[in-house]
Amino acid sequence: MSPNETPDEVAPKYESAFKEFHIRTQEHSPIDAKRIEIADELRAAADELLATSASLEELEETRKMINQAVTRLQSRPHSHEYMGPAEGSLAPMNSFLDRSPIIGGINPLSVPMQMSIDGDGGKDSIVVGHATFTAAYEGPPGCVHGGFIAAYFDEVLGMAQSLSGNPGMTVNLTVDYRSPTPLLQPVVFRGWVASVDGRKISVMGTLHHGETLCAEAKGLFVSMRPEVFQRLLEIRQSQPT
Repeated sequence: MSPNETPDEVAPKYESAFKEFHIRTQEHSPIDAKRIEIADELRAAADELLATSASLEELEETRKMINQAVTRLQSRPHSHEYMGPAEGSLAPMNSFLDRSPIIGGINPLSVPMQMSIDGDGGKDSIVVGHATFTAAYEGPPGCVHGGFIAAYFDEVLGMAQSLSGNPGMTVNLTVDYRSPTPLLQPVVFRGWVASVDGRKISVMGTLHHGETLCAEAKGLFVSMRPEVFQRLLEIRQSQPT
């Protein structure tokens, strides 16, 4: 909230941001697009680091190059602001989804998963997420780590519950693993709203590789008032950079 804004003026903005958590409302700026390119390079670097046969000298040279890049970025101002112009300010991203560790193109921790909605966007629609997990996500040999599967379910079910019109936060998430989820193969997550009881939103989901059911999930979300979301943002923005 800026010094010149009143709570009544700010509330609609935060309410819109919360309800549109998974929706892109603006095109990527040139700066955001360049961040995505860098994140892609970092993802590739992570996979190469796991498998490379480079010599000690080559690895040391690589470390120095990475250190130079990190030092350059550290020399610039930082901000936790999420809203505002993407260029010419300390608000570099136009929505949360850009920095999500699951679907954020700018976040090198993400695959990222490509999300879509099968239906009219109402609570009866199905959220679909497509992903291909690389070697960095390996748990059992050749398979995706179960912890990552749970995290990606949380994102898919989170988007599904947002279609209820009064979205909330995760209270409980249960995953049943049915079959190993392979690395380097396309997989599909699906999530949908099972029921709504007041503030409680029950959701369900599946994970498939082709016709094989790899996992099933169910979750409980509780809707959150916009002013609570606003307080979370203010806490985030007050944290040291």
